[in-house]
Amino acid sequence: MNYLEQFKYSKDDPIEFGVDLNTNNKEKNKFDDSHLSNLLSRSIRVEKEIFPTVGSAIEKVFKKLNLNNEFNFFVTADNFQANAACSLMPSASKPDIIITSKLIELLSEEELQFIIGHEVAHYYYQHSLYPHYENVTERHQKLNILNLSRSAEISADRVGLIASGSLEKSLCANLKLASGLGEKHLKFSFSKYLDQLREIESVGESQSELWSTHPSFLIRIQALIWFSMSKEYHEFFDTKKKGVYDLKIIDNKIDTTIKKIVGKQIESSNQEIYDRAKLWGSLKVFLIDKTFSKEEQNNFRQLVGEEKASKAITWLKLKNQNMLDKKVEDSLSEASTLLKTARTNLAKDLTKAAKAAGGKKIKILETLSRLLNLIGEKKPTNID
Repeated sequence: MNYLEQFKYSKDDPIEFGVDLNTNNKEKNKFDDSHLSNLLSRSIRVEKEIFPTVGSAIEKVFKKLNLNNEFNFFVTADNFQANAACSLMPSASKPDIIITSKLIELLSEEELQFIIGHEVAHYYYQHSLYPHYENVTERHQKLNILNLSRSAEISADRVGLIASGSLEKSLCANLKLASGLGEKHLKFSFSKYLDQLREIESVGESQSELWSTHPSFLIRIQALIWFSMSKEYHEFFDTKKKGVYDLKIIDNKIDTTIKKIVGKQIESSNQEIYDRAKLWGSLKVFLIDKTFSKEEQNNFRQLVGEEKASKAITWLKLKNQNMLDKKVEDSLSEASTLLKTARTNLAKDLTKAAKAAGGKKIKILETLSRLLNLIGEKKPTNID
């Protein structure tokens, strides 16, 4: 783990998606840099003798971050889009950071440092290994992955701020990228922009934010300001100030702000899937011995809630065992795509049902094992 991990936004957590970044740290035996031919023929490699300002910014970034420069940097012609991107081909010897000419013209050297630091962070946090929303089909999976993608940008922004060494210049870089305008046309009155963020919060849910891979520039500005107020930030820069908040508190504030804008659709879609799996999985456990005593029904009601339990019991009287098995199979298969924490909690709830169920313990344990296997959780060894 590198020292940048301490600044990572807590919602930027690939483990929730089953991504183990440690498996990518194996030494490569053979490199293939054939992709460089395209970059070398269509872009200009950054050398300080050719691009003094860009070269200087790159040197300062790695000095501030206390990291070795393991990157290829290129400038490519683009008069319309101010952008930078970090890419790493699977067998390449080095990652590549491509910067557009428009970005260089738009930003000052310190602002450029923020962007370069941001892109370096994507590499060190291994964001390229994260799942992509286009590779899944279910709505809740897409929303969860997009939320992870937005979280990754907040993590990268923090490293960008450290690389720049200036909160003001980091915020200016965000505003310039959002507007496409330079100092001639912009006044950097950050409180006014945050008023715009409050206005968005008051308006309510934004579908564009919900389905975006990047957070609004307004959220990113607010997140950077809060990060600069953290104890961890002041300790790193040795400012002799204590900082106002712990980073954990700041992460919660950012999460609350994001939820105000994207709404409750992410949580509600996950919760619906969780509740269905909990309902039908628990019912299956209680019916292992093909009886459903009043005590078991009361336990079932306490576990899933009165309304859901009553509807399920009524449904059960009208349907057969095969239809229940189908409900169980479908709901738990769907729940297998939930985040890791949700699946772990679901396993605990199903285990509670197993402990409250009547019948032979060995059969209950076998059924519980099958249910947990459906959601990708470890099989229980006992239910005592």
